[in-house]
Amino acid sequence: MKCFYYDAAPNVGDEVNRYLWSRLLGRSAESEDGRVGLLGIGTLLSEEFCQRLDSCERIVVFGSGAGYGRLPRLDARWDVRCVRGIQTARAISVDERLAVADAAYLLGSLTWARRSVGPVVVIPHHASMAYMDWNSVCQRAGFSFLSPALPGKDFFDTLSTASLVLTEAMHGAIFADIARIPWVPFRFGPNFLERKWTDWADMFNLSPSIPQAESFYDPQHHNQEKSSAFHAERRLKALLGRRGIGRRRWRKVLPPGDTSGAAGDRFAGFLQGLAQREGYLSADSVFDVRVSALHEKLSHMADEYGLEYTGFSGNISDLFD
Repeated sequence: MKCFYYDAAPNVGDEVNRYLWSRLLGRSAESEDGRVGLLGIGTLLSEEFCQRLDSCERIVVFGSGAGYGRLPRLDARWDVRCVRGIQTARAISVDERLAVADAAYLLGSLTWARRSVGPVVVIPHHASMAYMDWNSVCQRAGFSFLSPALPGKDFFDTLSTASLVLTEAMHGAIFADIARIPWVPFRFGPNFLERKWTDWADMFNLSPSIPQAESFYDPQHHNQEKSSAFHAERRLKALLGRRGIGRRRWRKVLPPGDTSGAAGDRFAGFLQGLAQREGYLSADSVFDVRVSALHEKLSHMADEYGLEYTGFSGNISDLFD
């Protein structure tokens, strides 16, 4: 069995796949022969991504989600064990009872070394990292920046110290929820996809309100090689797009802004306002049911594929040893 996941850019939400499945299913989950492909953590159920599995004799779906691009065509090779949420189940036309939870919740059986008092942590979407100096803005707000591009162990060591997580990244919210740390979501960059969030959150009886930050990019960090005329044009397109004027794609154009100036100040203030909100956290009873259901389904899958389900215990930091 070979696990397939996004690896085009460093992102802890994807990287966890490297460690999770081999810990739960032993070395058999590290096979590179690819006869059986596994889709786990991530929004992987798209035609484009699933082309990677064209040569697989069997495709196992465990806790993945849909949301990007055209859907794959499921044929006799597909074995859908569970998916992220009901929206995904409906999208790929499988029984809604297969909607259980994002596969990352398998981590819920581990111990997370939490502190009673800690910093407010800010996690952007990995695709938003290039737009500005996140560390500088977070410091201005009095918070800690946590990069989703960090190695897994470093990311989770820092996350475990947080008292509150402000996150643009869905898996930032999911990991916080697993660690039982309150979280508050926000939108910033054009890659934010709300239906992914509702697909996941609905399974935990959560309906988060997701406020929109004033989006921008800092020319000192993004499109540095472009001319001043280019940046002026981007500013105009963004202004017109927000007023519904011009081409539809202009609505997602980010205007230039200065991280160290007014744009950065406004965003720091936005983060401070978020931190005053009551954080979200799934109920313990729902959380326990979802985590147990995932492990039960994984155990059954392992039996049918002749794999060794080892269960999961210990500390989250042990996952990366």
